[in-house]
Amino acid sequence: MDPLTDILAGMNIRAAQFTRLDASAPWGFASSGDPVVKFVLVVRGSAILTSPAHPEPIALCGGDVFIMFDAEPYRMFDHEDSRTIDCIEVEKLRVGNRIEVGGGGAVTTFVSGFFDIDAAEVRPLVGVLPKLLHLKLDQSRSLAFQSVLELLALETERPGLGSEAVISRLFELLFVHAIRAYSVQPNDLTRGWLAALSDRHLALSLEAMHADPAAAWTVETLARASGMSRSAFASRFKAVVGQPPLEYLTGWRVHRAVRLLQQRNTSLSEVSRRVGYESVAAFNRVFKRETGTTPGAFRRALLAEADTI
Repeated sequence: MDPLTDILAGMNIRAAQFTRLDASAPWGFASSGDPVVKFVLVVRGSAILTSPAHPEPIALCGGDVFIMFDAEPYRMFDHEDSRTIDCIEVEKLRVGNRIEVGGGGAVTTFVSGFFDIDAAEVRPLVGVLPKLLHLKLDQSRSLAFQSVLELLALETERPGLGSEAVISRLFELLFVHAIRAYSVQPNDLTRGWLAALSDRHLALSLEAMHADPAAAWTVETLARASGMSRSAFASRFKAVVGQPPLEYLTGWRVHRAVRLLQQRNTSLSEVSRRVGYESVAAFNRVFKRETGTTPGAFRRALLAEADTI
């Protein structure tokens, strides 16, 4: 199993919402940022995007997509001289899932959406992605990716029975295909486990760890799985992934443990065994070192939060 599949399999998308926005020139709006995953597809027209992460203006045109993975503020406008209004004011113009804003000139149409994800579930993924991911129309895209974009634009333009459910699923697919598209851009992706998946030797070791994280892996056995010598493997893994192989394995075991601790009927001893620790004491030490809290305290906090919802 590759790491991306492993992470996405445990991801639960919540509170998905979408908007079709027609902005007529002159127009501009600013967002202070929200702690959710945000998608924006430019269906037609053009726009300029700026954010603290990308101070240089990003030109957007029809077919472009940008995705923001955290509460990064941003501004979008048709011209740098256009007055911008707060997104809170833009939201007041909503009628159903559509918004019209601007001065009545040339129209730029966006399909935007957001959804909430448990930060713990996707921490390994968000950690290797940029705050703002821009995918241009002229970049190589798979037929599946393009099909999702076309379906999304069509469904929001002519909503039918069950449209909200369809659009939520399309956003999930768009999320997956966007990460795939980003992962094959070698000029942008140079470090982290996502970059390592493009290395045929390192990919084999990552797949082995994710297929069986509880195995008694050593640098030697991982090197054999990758078809490399021990020294060459250890050096390349650290250079590309950014951490030694066993340190990466520990982080993934703790991430897997976080998922298991969310299951009320799984004991701490069972969790520790399933992530590769023979004793609960050893598991406790590693978990607290990595997260700052014990597995038991972490679970109690989860249960208390769930009981208040």
